[in-house]
Amino acid sequence: MTEQLDSADPTGARQPHRQSTVDGAHGALAVFEWGAVDAEPLVLVHGLSDTHLVWSAVAALLADGFRVIAYDVRGHGRSAKPGAPHDYRLDSLAEDFFALIDAVSPKRAVHVCGHGWGAVQAWEAVCDPRANTRIASFTAVAGPNLDHVGLTLRELAAQPGRALRLIADPKFRRHGAGSARTAAQRIAYPPRVRTWLIDQLGGIARAYAPLAPTWRADLAAGAWIAAANLAHRLLWPRERTTAVPVQLVVDTTDVLVPPFLYYGSARWVDRLWRCPIPADHWLPVTEPLLVAEAIANFVEDLRAASTSIPHQ
Repeated sequence: MTEQLDSADPTGARQPHRQSTVDGAHGALAVFEWGAVDAEPLVLVHGLSDTHLVWSAVAALLADGFRVIAYDVRGHGRSAKPGAPHDYRLDSLAEDFFALIDAVSPKRAVHVCGHGWGAVQAWEAVCDPRANTRIASFTAVAGPNLDHVGLTLRELAAQPGRALRLIADPKFRRHGAGSARTAAQRIAYPPRVRTWLIDQLGGIARAYAPLAPTWRADLAAGAWIAAANLAHRLLWPRERTTAVPVQLVVDTTDVLVPPFLYYGSARWVDRLWRCPIPADHWLPVTEPLLVAEAIANFVEDLRAASTSIPHQ
């Protein structure tokens, strides 16, 4: 059932136009939409301890050209809250994603953008064989593929000489040399320490960090997701490939997810674009226009490339 919402928002943030629930793999998912129902679908996936609110400004900016769909990841916001640790594994979260897009866009492939651990979750879906027909493009904002990171770290650990040569390479330094040994800790920053970190790192004022009324449950769910996946995927990485066009929006001054973590991604992605932006980790909140432009330009480039291919 879809509920029509008013666009007015007393806080000044743009409210979604429609709200509904869909059946996820293990319970209901709260879904929020902006834009025309018949427009090209774009799904936004939030990170640990966030909710759909983190996407409000980006969604409002893209609503004229897309049917923007954001949802509360399981355990967060108004979505169902499973109680078992294994319910928060990436494969289960990916099943939620496919259940969502099958419900809201059964006949049309969707564009996807994830932020932080939302991007980590989306990577799991993008590397699934179903993505070839169900996902039109993927933009990852401040979120690497954990399997790719694990494989890269394993290879560097097995070849100390190569690791030293890479660290001495100026190109590698621009990608974040010196951050490898703290990479794991930085990916798994404690949820809800975010607003404190924003203040300490000179980011944005506390008032602009979206905080849902469900923040306590969001905190717990975020911790469960990190605990269920981070060490497991870094220690036992899988070779995960995809033919889906992928754009990496790399926050070049991000101290939580340093650019080093994207090193080598091109080995497992058939078509990869990189969009460096000198900004902090919370780009959807601090720089929504840049994020919206990165998504829209990427989709437009893919459309242009598709129409330029001669038909047999």
